[in-house]
Amino acid sequence: MKNWNEKKVTIVADWITSRGGAERVIFSLSKLFPNAVIFTSVFAEEKFPELKGREVRTTFLQKLPAILRKKHQFLLPFFPMAFEKLDLSEFDLIISSSSSGFSKCVRKTRPEQVHVCYCHTPVRFLYNARDEYVNDYPLPWWGKPIRWVLPKLLNFLEKKDQKAMKEVDHWVSNSDFVADRISKFYNAKATTVSPGVETKPYVKAGLREPERIYFLAVGRFIPYKKFDLLVETFVKNKLPLKLAGKGPDLEKCKLLAKGADNIEFLGFVGDDELPDLYAHARAFLFPAEEDFGLTPVEAMSAGTPVIYYDKGGATESVGEWGIPFHEQTQEALQKGIDVFVNQESNIHRDHIIERGESFDESKFREKLAQYLENL
Repeated sequence: MKNWNEKKVTIVADWITSRGGAERVIFSLSKLFPNAVIFTSVFAEEKFPELKGREVRTTFLQKLPAILRKKHQFLLPFFPMAFEKLDLSEFDLIISSSSSGFSKCVRKTRPEQVHVCYCHTPVRFLYNARDEYVNDYPLPWWGKPIRWVLPKLLNFLEKKDQKAMKEVDHWVSNSDFVADRISKFYNAKATTVSPGVETKPYVKAGLREPERIYFLAVGRFIPYKKFDLLVETFVKNKLPLKLAGKGPDLEKCKLLAKGADNIEFLGFVGDDELPDLYAHARAFLFPAEEDFGLTPVEAMSAGTPVIYYDKGGATESVGEWGIPFHEQTQEALQKGIDVFVNQESNIHRDHIIERGESFDESKFREKLAQYLENL
């Protein structure tokens, strides 16, 4: 990184308020550029000790009450303007990490500035899943009137997003699956550099040869993650299932699981507890069409096989190292589980661990550094 380390660099995140895959990429970028200034719309400093001591600048949205800053869906109309107003004139390299927000809306003020967008996906609720978000996204009773104005709001945001994408100089995607979306929705070519995780804690837990007891899923309870499909399937098959995470679909899933004592909701699980949680699982369940998905990588690093929906980024990260199912239905998922159960005694967990380790976070930084050097 000798060339870029001589320049001023900024990292721009949609928001830094909850822990997920996009935030892990921010941590990786901050290691790659230890002197970079980080910009974001809103920041929950107390939740991110990894960024202690780093210069993090926020938008005017940070001045809103904390209860509003946590509800991203209610801030949507203001995100493009918030990023447009940021003054990035002092920086030579701008790296935006863009997913459901609008960090790519930042503006260059000098012709020699370079804007690289690390794209987790073109904004899902504007393009490939708009109907799902308009009709199915769970809202509190006081937020339901928003559905009436949502179509016009999304049209407005799409125009902003399309305008912003023209200002991006170079695109990096987290999977070939997302690269195809970037080509389709932005008419741009992207280079894939898959993200990673710190695999050592998971590998260490998996090599202890723990007793494998239950099936496991980890993530946010939102519609496209299909946690409801998992609950409905395990209510019928009676196999032990643990679900870790929080989100607006949690109460719906709890209602679906009512009376099923084989299903356990763990709520939020901290990073220090996750390795053992993965390591004691017979298999990890991944029923979503995901852009990439870091949780299957964590599971594989712990030697835990992944039963996954055979579309999206999981076909690249898991592929032949897991068990695919081909439709998001109870019947298809159960077939995948049955295949796993029949093969379980013959699974080579060492091979699965090696696959997980191939996505270590250090490799992501190396590949991205090489990409930036070659610009």
